[in-house]
Amino acid sequence: MTQSNEKDYRIGDDALWARAWMAPLVLAVAGGLVAVATASPDRLGFAYLFGLFTTVTFMLGGIFLVLIQFLTAAHWGVSSRRIVEVIMSGAPVVALLALPFIVGVALGKVSLYDEWQSAAAHGEHESADQEHPDSEPAAGSYEHGTLSLGASTAYAQGHEGDHGAAEHAAAEEEHAHTPQEAALHHEVISKKTPYLNTRGWVIRAIVYLMLWSLIAWAYFGWSRRQDEDHDPAHTVRMQRLAAPLLIVFAGALTFAAFDWLMSLEPSWFSTIFGVVIFAGSAVSILALTILIGLSFYRRGLVGDAINPEHFHDLAKLMFGFICFWTYVHFSQWMLIWYAGIPEEATWFHKRWDGGWMFVSLLLIFGHFVAPFVLLISRVQKRALAWLQVMCFWVIFMHIIDIYWFVLPQAGGFSVSPADIGALLFVAGIFFAYVFWQLGRVPLVPVGDPRLPRSLHHHQTH
Repeated sequence: MTQSNEKDYRIGDDALWARAWMAPLVLAVAGGLVAVATASPDRLGFAYLFGLFTTVTFMLGGIFLVLIQFLTAAHWGVSSRRIVEVIMSGAPVVALLALPFIVGVALGKVSLYDEWQSAAAHGEHESADQEHPDSEPAAGSYEHGTLSLGASTAYAQGHEGDHGAAEHAAAEEEHAHTPQEAALHHEVISKKTPYLNTRGWVIRAIVYLMLWSLIAWAYFGWSRRQDEDHDPAHTVRMQRLAAPLLIVFAGALTFAAFDWLMSLEPSWFSTIFGVVIFAGSAVSILALTILIGLSFYRRGLVGDAINPEHFHDLAKLMFGFICFWTYVHFSQWMLIWYAGIPEEATWFHKRWDGGWMFVSLLLIFGHFVAPFVLLISRVQKRALAWLQVMCFWVIFMHIIDIYWFVLPQAGGFSVSPADIGALLFVAGIFFAYVFWQLGRVPLVPVGDPRLPRSLHHHQTH
């Protein structure tokens, strides 16, 4: 066993952090009331998914960062790892918050996925249609998606570069009831129903949440136990399991992104979509870790255990993932644009028309150009006040990014009070738990055998 560290880093009676959990809890109550009071049933489903998945990305980023630190046996991030572990440990809270949404989908009360749910529910009818492909679809069949998406495809084919609302409406009116287009779209959806059906969606959602919760609580529990017994065997175990669990984590994240976000547009697909979500999760957790760590450092709660050397490394990693986020986002768009297949372009059309063009441009300049220019310098990464501002900005842009994934499926651009309220509700409960948990544990993993090296970490470049 290693010799225990003399200092046990804790919040104690710090005026701010001892009661920090109250603020997000109050915001959660207020946000929940606003969401319920202002949203229509259809909008509430989109708003809740937005708030839920935004919160999920912070938790997923936490799991990734913990696993990758053990996989690489890195010492520099040990002293800041407890912040990430606590955020990661909120996975069961996320699971509880996801249950209402999952039950709503299972019971058909949440209409976000009506298109593929209707197709799956009418499997026998689809089989009959496939036997008679020349027959015209019944009037009003699959009214939630089939005909309207056929219109969107026709619009992409015949109106490239023309994004006016009047022209779009005219195109939909002209093409909305074309039997061939509806039949083609109907065939695409029907081939996905063996995977994309309500029962499969619900079972997989529960599996994802269970896997994330088990990984999070296992690693958090072992790390906390090591605080008490200082046994390096815990580190050996976590390091040995990191590689296979990263594979499990990556698979669950990818398919959750497919099921919860990409299936909002069930005829569209992208094999890189899960990587895009992962990149945003990594950026968000690094920014959040820096913000919480800066507060601890300035208030003297961690001494020099987390210092400018560690913030510099975290900022470099965040900067790298911002560039990676840009690369995968651009790759997804570029490959679809280059292929020129209208059925694939409809997803991007929805995020350009109806007022969404501004949000798309904001993500280009706000999520990449501004952070790239304003954080590329070593001096900027080590200027803690400036780094704090940039981390707030990066988290704000990450929230906009998830909003851009979800809400265009609800129609033209509009920010509803329900959207903000749902985000405050879900994230408020989650961070109330996180801040409460931070008050119960040492803020640094004091039993980790690599901690002494982390305490004396120094930048050489």
